Amino acid sequence: MTPLDIFLWGVCPYIAFTILILGTVIRRVFFARTWTTKSSQFLERRQERVATPLFHVALLFVFFGHLGGFLIPKSVTDSLGLTEEMYHVIAFSMGGVAGVALVLGLAMLIRRRFGKASSRRLRANTSTMDRVLYVVLTVTILSGFIATLSNANGAYVYREGIMPWIRGVFALHPDPTLVMDAPLPFKLHMCCWMVLFSLLPFTRVVHMFSGVTAIFKYPARPDLVYRRREGAAESIAAQAAAAAPAASAAFAGQASAARPLGEADGAGERRREFPRGVTR
Repeated sequence: MTPLDIFLWGVCPYIAFTILILGTVIRRVFFARTWTTKSSQFLERRQERVATPLFHVALLFVFFGHLGGFLIPKSVTDSLGLTEEMYHVIAFSMGGVAGVALVLGLAMLIRRRFGKASSRRLRANTSTMDRVLYVVLTVTILSGFIATLSNANGAYVYREGIMPWIRGVFALHPDPTLVMDAPLPFKLHMCCWMVLFSLLPFTRVVHMFSGVTAIFKYPARPDLVYRRREGAAESIAAQAAAAAPAASAAFAGQASAARPLGEADGAGERRREFPRGVTR
């Protein structure tokens, strides 16, 4: 085991998590006005209405797939009678479909924002950090997708290498030797998510953490009052008709009180005389 292995698989995960947590808290507390999605929906909607839902739904499937592999160790599935071959077929089939959808959604989002068909306003709304985020996100997703495809035959059992290493990171005793024998695409994917986590507090993607606090704020949120659909048009028309006479009378009173400058009572269009050197 080399010092580089110790640094990559024993130190870098904690650097990434520290930047993620502290950066997110500092931005939320001291730079709350920048906590926004910078939505570009009003700039372009035709491509956005397909690309955005596809990307987000596929990302949720991929996330919960990774979470399931992280939380459920191999010993649990073995005790349930699920062999490694059966597990790999299920994971590869479901993960492959979700991966294809994720790559397709990402490609559509990139085409929407950077393609020739993108509007000038959309390109102007893209910051330098957005470009960096797209690059890192693309490399992260593609490296994971390539790692999955390259391991279609299940030659590398990542549940005996990478998953125990990740659980060791959260348990504060990582074992870098578990990742040393992993294929290159898997190592690249591990490095990419650490870089991505370090960038998240400084990008628009930080808005995803709003959903964490929304779970606790929603029960105490005031109720929203909506007008019932039945008879809504008739009710609005009746209220407008009832308010029309009062509004007309008020307007007439204001019109009679507002007289042209220089007009005297009973003087018609007679102008007011001003001393020499005095202007209106």
